[in-house]
Amino acid sequence: MTLTERDRQLDILTHRLNDLLRADEPSLSGPVTVVSGPVGTGKTSLLQTFARRCAEADVSFLVASASRSERTVPLEIIRQLVRRASLDESTRDRLGRLLDRGALAWSEAHDDGGDALAPLTAAIGGELLALAAQRPLVIAVDDVHHADGPSLHCLAYLARRVTGLAVLIVLTEAHRTRPWHPTIHTELLQPARSHRVRLPLLSPDGTYRVLADRLGAPVARRIADEAHRISGGNPLLVHALADDHLTGAGGDRPVTGEAFREAVVSCLYRCEHLVLKAARVLAVTGGPTRGPLLPLLLDLPGEPDVRAVDGSTSAGLVTEEGLRHPAVVRAVLESMTVEERGRLQRATARLLHDDGASPERIAPHLLKTDGLDEPWMLQVLLEAGEQALTDGDADGARQYLRRANRDATDDCLRARIRSVLARAEWRLDPQAAVPHLLGVASAVQAGHLSSRQAAGPIQYLLWHGQTDRALELMRHLGERAEGHDPHSATDLIVMKSWMSTLYPGTPAGGPTAHSAGRDPLTLARVKGQLRGVTLLGTALERGDTSVAEDADHVLATLRPDDETSIWNAVCAVIALIYADRLDLAGDWCERLDHGATGRHRTPRALLAALAAAVAGRRGDLTRARELTEVALSRLSPTGWGVLIGMPLAVRLRVLTCLQEWDEAAACLRTPVPLALFETPFGLHYLHARGLHALASGNPEVALADFQLCGQLMTSWRLDLSSLVPWRTEAARALRHMGRRQQAEKLVREELDRLRPDQARLRGAALRVLATVEEGTDRVRHLRGAVRLLRQCGDRVELAHALTDLGHAYQQAGDLRQAREVSRCARVVADECGIPVLRPTARPTRNGAGDPGDESMVLLTGLNDTESRVATLAAQGHTNREIAEKMFLTVSAIEQRLTRIYRKLDVTSRSELAARLRLDR
Repeated sequence: MTLTERDRQLDILTHRLNDLLRADEPSLSGPVTVVSGPVGTGKTSLLQTFARRCAEADVSFLVASASRSERTVPLEIIRQLVRRASLDESTRDRLGRLLDRGALAWSEAHDDGGDALAPLTAAIGGELLALAAQRPLVIAVDDVHHADGPSLHCLAYLARRVTGLAVLIVLTEAHRTRPWHPTIHTELLQPARSHRVRLPLLSPDGTYRVLADRLGAPVARRIADEAHRISGGNPLLVHALADDHLTGAGGDRPVTGEAFREAVVSCLYRCEHLVLKAARVLAVTGGPTRGPLLPLLLDLPGEPDVRAVDGSTSAGLVTEEGLRHPAVVRAVLESMTVEERGRLQRATARLLHDDGASPERIAPHLLKTDGLDEPWMLQVLLEAGEQALTDGDADGARQYLRRANRDATDDCLRARIRSVLARAEWRLDPQAAVPHLLGVASAVQAGHLSSRQAAGPIQYLLWHGQTDRALELMRHLGERAEGHDPHSATDLIVMKSWMSTLYPGTPAGGPTAHSAGRDPLTLARVKGQLRGVTLLGTALERGDTSVAEDADHVLATLRPDDETSIWNAVCAVIALIYADRLDLAGDWCERLDHGATGRHRTPRALLAALAAAVAGRRGDLTRARELTEVALSRLSPTGWGVLIGMPLAVRLRVLTCLQEWDEAAACLRTPVPLALFETPFGLHYLHARGLHALASGNPEVALADFQLCGQLMTSWRLDLSSLVPWRTEAARALRHMGRRQQAEKLVREELDRLRPDQARLRGAALRVLATVEEGTDRVRHLRGAVRLLRQCGDRVELAHALTDLGHAYQQAGDLRQAREVSRCARVVADECGIPVLRPTARPTRNGAGDPGDESMVLLTGLNDTESRVATLAAQGHTNREIAEKMFLTVSAIEQRLTRIYRKLDVTSRSELAARLRLDR
């Protein structure tokens, strides 16, 4: 190990050596020099460097190294010194026999020697003294804190009698909480004849210098600060970090790998056993060193003994807050066996429980305990799981509850655990909650769960389309609820309302509101839990202008990590969407998503789906497409349950508008539960599927989906155009089928039902009405549609309406207006990302669409004449026929076609037709 920031200490030792060599006064005022410092700070390296300087000065250097395993072997240090001395055979044999006799005598003694063994101490000390008188001598003992007692007695004897001799005794010791042999230690190192040289931990600059020497200056500059925080400046740990950095991936942060773990364990094993035990306790408990827990786990009477465990006695690994760094904690934990960790965790949990600690503090220790055989343990895990859910930590709650569920034997407690566990699983992955729902259902029927505890699992059954089982549980709870218990009745009323909202065609049954109605507080609680449903109903039925203000107030008081709040938030945002307050809805989607816990995938998936719906209605198709991908990636198709209809409908509609036919087909292949079509989300899915079928040239299939929407809405008594405008879309399909009169009747019926403030729906209906009208009425309807669509901000529908209006102006002979409106259509279509638009085909007098319609398609880069030539050529007309229709020469048509091919980068009429999408 290189010596960094150790020059001053080495100079002190060198100065002592120079004093030893002075001919006029070889004796030192204090013959003993003690080099002290924490474990791993380089005491041995310093001693080795000093030994080389002694050799250069021709001074005899005898060194011995003590170890923990040999501290009970009598005279082991003296034997090492004798073995390294230059002695003749007779002297070595005599000393060997003397040491053997001394070792035997000390082994049979009942204490550290005392007066009875003083003659032996004097004899051995005398031999050492005679050896010291021959020539200048340095006697060094490394790790003297591990030295055996008899050797320390002999060294103390020598230290008292070297006055006038050229002898220097150098000892190295690590900081300890208490000396191994306190009496002898005090005698040997008394201040009158000893000098202390202290080795501190490295400074940040010293850490940088060590790393720069090993890794180079550029790397050292990047990682030195963090390396110093991890190691505390312990040179052994700094070198280990350098080793790991060389063997690891490197980068801008230190790597704590195998070398670092081994260095940490080595430091702790070289410290006292108390330090090692304290480090293990701190690694398990994660607590500070100053507190009642550590002494109790170490079986110490109080804190005074623990106070000695600090940075100096622990090689810099322990601070007042506990272990220095998480990497140190990991290294200590990995050095323990599973059984050792389990025993400490169990003891910690029991002490915390007896001390009245909160379940959140106790539960992490119970997770790593082998057996939860005491009743309080399961209860603590359950309470900790419930609190973690309240705090928004579903992942932590799931860990506690899964552990409790594994060992629970009491049916009632197990039912409560599984109910809360289902809530935690649902927030992370609704599909993972399914295995617990059957057990919860059985527990409800057995009377082990109250209505409050069963509310969440019943909602999850509804989420996954298990309406029959949910109804059965609600009826069972209703029969069991007592009339004087308003809370149970209130819970059932809330569950019934949610079921009616999600499954409007399913009779929920259950209790009536009379028990709750007599209690104002209970009624207020019901209203509070159904604020989102109330808003949604208001937006659908009346389109109340106060919806925006009320929704803003409701959403500001919700937490997106609570189940009731999640449902209310979804309903409130949907109410804003139906009220065409897309700016406010989009803003709340973003704010709620930022407020939701990142690990809670279910709320964030719902919010992404709602944001996609907002983007789709705004005409930001690219953004809507990205958001649906995010939403569908956060949950599996089965995990979405019946709510998969929401993101899937938005995605299918967006892909249809973008004419991404392959992706749209893949979207249609996504499996959906049959129960989806019992929910309003199924209506949106049918609507999107119908639009796709219509765009794909299958108006009959589209009409069937739109009519099914109408049948379901009528049977649910929810025939509201703001939910799904099925009449407008069915009229559009009928017009494509050539059934003009039926289409006109249906769309006029829709217009009669719409309120004046429903601009989006009226604009779409007027556009469909214009396709079945003739002359000036057609232009008038389209102009009204454009005005309304601009007002509500539906840019996709606006682009199509402008395209139709441009074509209507052209048919009416107003070419200037046609060019201006068509140019606006192209701009809006480009903003939405929509491919080339073409006007809606108009029916002929007999009702069927005319395949030979010669309306032109306006393309970017072509003027009106070129657009008409391109349209006629794509329809299959010859150059002569085009010339006759446009009153031009064949040569002029050929020249224009050449320019058209060059501008559109096509080479044939078939490619031109594909470009104009008239061949489909």
